Amino acid sequence: MSPEKFPVGDSAREAIDSLRGYVYQIFQSALAWTELNEGEFLFLEVAEDYAVAAQNALKAVQVKETAGSVTINSDDIVASIDSFVELRERNPGMDVTLRHLTTSTIGKEKKVGDRVNGLPTLDAWRKLAKAGDLTELRQVLAESKLSKKTKEFIEGFDDAGLRENFLKKIYFDCGAADSEFLARKIKSRVSSLLIDRGGVHSQSKACLDRIMMAVLQLSTNPNREERFLDRNSLEEILEEATRVESVRFSVYP
Repeated sequence: MSPEKFPVGDSAREAIDSLRGYVYQIFQSALAWTELNEGEFLFLEVAEDYAVAAQNALKAVQVKETAGSVTINSDDIVASIDSFVELRERNPGMDVTLRHLTTSTIGKEKKVGDRVNGLPTLDAWRKLAKAGDLTELRQVLAESKLSKKTKEFIEGFDDAGLRENFLKKIYFDCGAADSEFLARKIKSRVSSLLIDRGGVHSQSKACLDRIMMAVLQLSTNPNREERFLDRNSLEEILEEATRVESVRFSVYP
């Protein structure tokens, strides 16, 4: 049964896109949780949207479900690059990497001068992280919307140092799966984990609900020092989902 009349409001104030983005972030965080290895920790809303830390490595991930394409001039891209430099500064002694995970594809910059060797700068970034002349890329970055701190960070390295400490440490994972596909992927992942532990596929929905709720609750925990998950906390949920209570039968002579 549908309502006879839908309320009318200011469509500009609707938060649908924001909510969709939050849901996507929760799905990606939950998937990352199911992929943790022993000794790794998943931090939520502490270092980027989520980050995996193990020993001296910190792998931060910025998650975006957005339409269209992104370029070196996109606000989200600029924010991620600046964030990498900030994370590196705040976590000395750790091998920091940042992954910008987005459903948007890589686009070509409008101005030819914002491209590198005629290529979209984000595509050129991937190639130049391995080899090639960095002159054009340096010029594009110097004239970009990156922060002063980031530009000074870039200027502080020769080409070899820039590759090892900057270009190879930031990944633009564009064209990622959307929420609908991601939901199917994580459900399949949870189902496999349950079956490996003697469970059945039908248990996956309730188990996934618990996993998603745990991620959501921790992501919004006001105490940032409690916003982390590990493999053991996941195992607790999986074990509870597959636990079979013993039933005692009384046999009368």
